[in-house]
Amino acid sequence: MPPSHRLGSLLVLASTLPFALAGIFTKAISADLWTVLAWRGVIGGTLVALYALRVEGRAPMGRWGWAIALSSAAASAAFLGAFRQAPVATVALVYALAPFAAAGLSRALGGPAAGRGVLGAAAVSLAGVALVAGGGGGGSVLGIVLAALMTGLMALTTVLIRAHPQAPALRAMAAAALPLAIAGLAWGAPFAVSPADAGLLLAFGAAFALATILITEGARRLPAAQVALLGGAEVPLAALLAALLLGEVPPLTTILGGALVLGAVSWQALSSSGR
Repeated sequence: MPPSHRLGSLLVLASTLPFALAGIFTKAISADLWTVLAWRGVIGGTLVALYALRVEGRAPMGRWGWAIALSSAAASAAFLGAFRQAPVATVALVYALAPFAAAGLSRALGGPAAGRGVLGAAAVSLAGVALVAGGGGGGSVLGIVLAALMTGLMALTTVLIRAHPQAPALRAMAAAALPLAIAGLAWGAPFAVSPADAGLLLAFGAAFALATILITEGARRLPAAQVALLGGAEVPLAALLAALLLGEVPPLTTILGGALVLGAVSWQALSSSGR
């Protein structure tokens, strides 16, 4: 393995820990959702912006940069909302469908058609999610809907970044904090948080920035399929942390459905890496 690929693999794997903590932070913080979004956006967005200015410079955002920012902001709102309505493991498993959603969106926007292998893996993954949702441990219908919406929005963000490589993706991720901060001021209470929540919110924002930087630097050095394969480690890690820190022990149906989803995603990523 070339040194750059080895470093990229380590960076992507390292990003899975702060990503996996998102559900833990969301459930541990007692403040309302809009307040959480505002703090996470401002703190994480500021840290990402400082890093992005160093690696991307100050080129104009352009319309596609702002489109990426708005899509990412909407995905964040759905993401954290899903955690408030469903177990961490369920949200993480639904999010594992993002590579297939991205393939479908890419095709709808004129990209290449997905092969039979992708379609088959997507069908198996959907069956796994259906097993989780129907097993009684998947949380509310609203939680699953929000997780699915978040997955679609993150897939759209990915497709936009790939279709418009000239757009400053990191600065777009940082700019996503702007609509979240405005929404938090309008509908939340960002200046009325407890000291305990303030500490957790600071840590949440820093974890988001760290995860964004690590996955971006790792993805620069690896094929997309390998990033998807290694990033899949977030799903079992998030479920394990939720069980240890929140007492959310998933039922058997969630474990079986998760095995189907992870197996399908891993098989497809390995197949793509081979090609």
